[in-house]
Amino acid sequence: MRIRGSLAVVLALVGFLTLVASSGVKQAKRGAESRRAGLVRLIHTRQGEVDSLGKELVRLRGDVVEARRRLSSTSSDDARRLRDVQIWAGATPMSGRGLEVRLTDSRRGPKPEADRESFSVHDVDLQLVVNALWAAGGEAVAVNGQRLVSTSPIRAAGETITVNFRPLVPPYKVEVIGADKKQFDRSAVAQRFRQWVEEYGLGFSVKAKSKIVVPAYAGTLQLSSARPTDPAPAAPPPSPGGR
Repeated sequence: MRIRGSLAVVLALVGFLTLVASSGVKQAKRGAESRRAGLVRLIHTRQGEVDSLGKELVRLRGDVVEARRRLSSTSSDDARRLRDVQIWAGATPMSGRGLEVRLTDSRRGPKPEADRESFSVHDVDLQLVVNALWAAGGEAVAVNGQRLVSTSPIRAAGETITVNFRPLVPPYKVEVIGADKKQFDRSAVAQRFRQWVEEYGLGFSVKAKSKIVVPAYAGTLQLSSARPTDPAPAAPPPSPGGR
């Protein structure tokens, strides 16, 4: 009887500890989910604030441009120089004939032995396309609505691509004013991407458009002076295999 009584006590104790542990795990999980939801809300709030401030910055820059235009209206040379500087600095929106290049991840499922990275678009891919468009005569470029200037970074943050430190959501749309389609199509970069379309199923399309609108740069311009450089060297030819 003593043995049975002791066994009952042990079993009751084990059951109680199991119940306490299960309750603690559930509470910890609920707490983690609550903190995660709070962080997501905070990120969305801060992103909205950044978007609002970016729009306000563009509006204020427009006011500054207009004020400068009025001040320089007495001299056509000053007005022309000011306009050229604003265009090259990306401080004013532009529109004109150009190209739209779309890049998308592959819909194919990679084989077990294949490199999964080869089936996705990366920051380096966008860098290659943008540089090739500049080399093809591009005058203004935007990636998913983000205007590129001389200090614009195109980087990877985990599995996300950022431009001007703003996260992008695929598909990736590169819009450029002034680039020549035939020249871009002949570039080593375009040939490389067409090869990857066949090998990995990446999405890659180039369309000529009669009107492309590139917005003004919404970030902070900190350059005090700049000068044009020689054209960028051509990209190397596609490698015979793999990315």
